Amino acid sequence: MEVKSFPSDRVDRLQSYVVLQVPNGRRTRRVLVFPGDLESYITFGFEHVIVLGDYVAFIDTRTGLIEAGITGGGPGARGLARVLQQLPGVQVGAGDDGGEDSEAFLDEAETGAAPPVDNWRIVVENEGVSLELSPPSDFFEDLLGRVPATIKLSGIVTSTHDTALEALERYASALLFDIDLVYGIPAQLARQRRGVRARKRLRPEQPPKFPRNHYAGQALELYQYGRSAAGLPLLEYLAYYQSLEYFFPYFAREQTVHAVRSQLLRPGFDPQNDDTLSRLINLAAPAARGGMAEREQLRATVRACVTEAELRDFIESLPEYVDHFCSKSQAIKGVGSIQLTNAQTDLRDQVADRVYAIRCRVVHAKQDGGVSGDEVLLPGSAETESMQADIELLRLLAQLALVARAARA
Repeated sequence: MEVKSFPSDRVDRLQSYVVLQVPNGRRTRRVLVFPGDLESYITFGFEHVIVLGDYVAFIDTRTGLIEAGITGGGPGARGLARVLQQLPGVQVGAGDDGGEDSEAFLDEAETGAAPPVDNWRIVVENEGVSLELSPPSDFFEDLLGRVPATIKLSGIVTSTHDTALEALERYASALLFDIDLVYGIPAQLARQRRGVRARKRLRPEQPPKFPRNHYAGQALELYQYGRSAAGLPLLEYLAYYQSLEYFFPYFAREQTVHAVRSQLLRPGFDPQNDDTLSRLINLAAPAARGGMAEREQLRATVRACVTEAELRDFIESLPEYVDHFCSKSQAIKGVGSIQLTNAQTDLRDQVADRVYAIRCRVVHAKQDGGVSGDEVLLPGSAETESMQADIELLRLLAQLALVARAARA
C-alpha cells in the first residue's frame, strides 16, 4: 500500500488517496481509495478480497461469495438494469434477510408502472449453488465502480483465485447466455478496460465549413460504423479495415500502372526484346488476373495514402504508443514490432504488415489453417483489450484513404 498526494490546487477537494494493490491471482490490480470511501473498505474487511482475472469481479474469501459486474455491451447497456427487472419472477422490495414477508413480485401489467431501480433481485438455485441478479453492493461500487447490475454467486466451496474464476465463468456465463437465449437480453460479464489512452487532438479555432468533398459512400458508411462501435474493439477494428479495404482495387491498380509506365519510359526499353517484354508482363499480370495478394494490396493502399512522416508523428505522439508499437515484447501474438530507425524497411510497409497480421487474428481461427497458427482474438482477452492504439492507427489510415479518393463536390 502507498499513499499519494494531489497537487496543491486540488488539496481542498480530495487531499490524498490510498493505492491498494489488491490480489489478482499471480498479479495485483491497482485500486484507488479516496478518503470518503476508506471507512467502507475497513468495515467490509478489504484484506479478504481477491479480484478475479480481467473481470469486474471479486470474491470475499471469508464467505466464498463472488460478486461480478454485468453489462449489456453496446448501446443497450444503459437500460440493462431496467430490462432485467422485468424478467418473470423478479422480487421487488425484498428486505436484507430476503424473507418471504418482505417479497413483492413485479407484475408490470398490473401496476402499470416501471419497476424500482435500486431494490430488486432474481435468484436461481440448484443443489446449494445460488445465482442472484441484483443491484451492485455498496462495497462493489467503491472497489470496482458502477455497473448496471451484478451477479452474486454463492454456495461454491472455494477461497482461491483460480477456482473462484472457474466457478464464475462456469455458472455466471452460462446463466447470462441462457437469459439471452430465452429472453433476448444480451447481458454479459463486465471486464476491466485496459489498453493505452487515445491521443489528444488539437481542435481548430475556425468554425466548420461547408463540405467540399464527396466521399465514397460505402467506405464512409463502414468508417462511421466503426466509430459507432467504440468499446467493441474487434468490431471497430474490422469496420475500419473494411473501409480501407474498399480502396484496395484502385490503389493496387494504380501501383501497377505506375510500375508499367516507369518501365515504358526507361530509355533502355526495347519492345523487340523478349526479356524486356517478360518483365513488363510480370509487372502487369497480377493486377490483370485480379490476383494481387491482399497483403500487397494493403501495402499499396497505405503507401498511396500516408507518408512515413505522418506515421512517425502518430506513433511518437504518446510515449504509450511508442512502447506499444515498438517494444520487442508485443501484447498481440504474431504481430511484429515497428522499427522507427530501420532505414531498410519503409515504415508504411511495416504498418501495413502489422494491420494485416491483426486483421488475420480477428477473422481467422487456428483451425482455418492460418500460417502463423495463432488463435483467433477473443473479445475479452488481454490481447483484445490492448488494441486501442492499433484501432486509432487503423482509423487514421481509413480517414486518409477516404480523403485521398474524395471528389470535389
